Amino acid sequence: MRAGFAWTLAGNGIYAASQWGLLSILAKLGGRDVLGEYALAVALTAPVAMLAHLNLRAVLATDVTGQRRFRDYISLRLVVSGVALAAMAGMAAVFGRSAGMAAVIFLTGLGQTSETISDAYYGAMQRRDEMDRIARSMMARGILSAASFAAALWFTGELVWAVAAAAAGRLMVLAVYDRRIGSLDEASGWAETSWSGARSILRQALPLGGVLMLVSLNTNLPRYVIEGQMGVGELGAFAAVASFVTAGSTIVNALGQAATPKLARLASLHEPASFLRLASKLGALVFGLGLAGVACAALLGKVVLTLAYRPEYAAYSGLLVGVMGAAIPGYVAAALGYAVTAARAFDAQVPMFCIVAACCGYASWLLVPRLGLAGAVIAMAVAAAAQIGGQALILRRALRQMEAAA
Repeated sequence: MRAGFAWTLAGNGIYAASQWGLLSILAKLGGRDVLGEYALAVALTAPVAMLAHLNLRAVLATDVTGQRRFRDYISLRLVVSGVALAAMAGMAAVFGRSAGMAAVIFLTGLGQTSETISDAYYGAMQRRDEMDRIARSMMARGILSAASFAAALWFTGELVWAVAAAAAGRLMVLAVYDRRIGSLDEASGWAETSWSGARSILRQALPLGGVLMLVSLNTNLPRYVIEGQMGVGELGAFAAVASFVTAGSTIVNALGQAATPKLARLASLHEPASFLRLASKLGALVFGLGLAGVACAALLGKVVLTLAYRPEYAAYSGLLVGVMGAAIPGYVAAALGYAVTAARAFDAQVPMFCIVAACCGYASWLLVPRLGLAGAVIAMAVAAAAQIGGQALILRRALRQMEAAA
């Protein structure tokens, strides 16, 4: 597990740094408004991409007994991704205020869709405990997409070409590496697909897709309100500051992904005590990580914002401290989410996240007009606290089921 964590942290870390680099480049070369346009495109397309994502990686990686064939997972992924891309094209036509903005929305969605396909191949690698291969792919995808984005923005000065270049880089890694490595020792032919098996996977995974969509909405609902109430420039500033949460999320995700196979095996063997012990360690680790993030933001916030973006962003150092504080319950909720998924408690997550999204949306609608960007931070914390409460109840039920089956 330690080796898997090290590779996952390296892959996630370099990928997250690359994606944060996109925001830094936009802030330096394009300014707050261009950064806000990109953040709006991501906020619009991410919920659709997450619904289509179905968290197939987790479903495949935790299918330790091989109930469904790999080819069925991949065929389902391709069909659902095509539907999602068509939906994003419709969104681009509706929400694009200009032809250029519509193209940015669609191309942003294309890049996200390619990542969901890569993630399905990661599921096969993760089930085989090949975390090093996943890490190499993520490193290549992050560096290539960021470098392509920066080069296109530098030479053309147009956001649309930069987003197109980043999407092309992601697609290249998918075609050259992920498909080849992920399919090793796996049968993946389209003609041999069992569509009844694929439909069975869809029924099982659809609740997880709903969960991911709701999680994405929890992230983006405050941003919708900020853009509507305060404008795209303030949305760009908020996105820039909130991007530092990704640094901690990278470690949280690395820990969660490395622990998932172990947690899944403990759940399948009906060992509730060991399962709870590992899940508790995971939660404690990410809580400490969150506290460290707040301390760093308080001590270095102004300097980091100035260096990462522009000097005027130093005025948002107080917001950075608040964002990192709200990230603490967010990190704990994310860690518990891996435990819930490893226990294969899929269906129960949908109503929970509906409640969480409702809390986040209401808090954003109530607080952002009154408190500005600070209101969005409070809404994030409210949503995370509601999520932790719901996940505790789900895990309690799952542990009782393990005890009964032991």
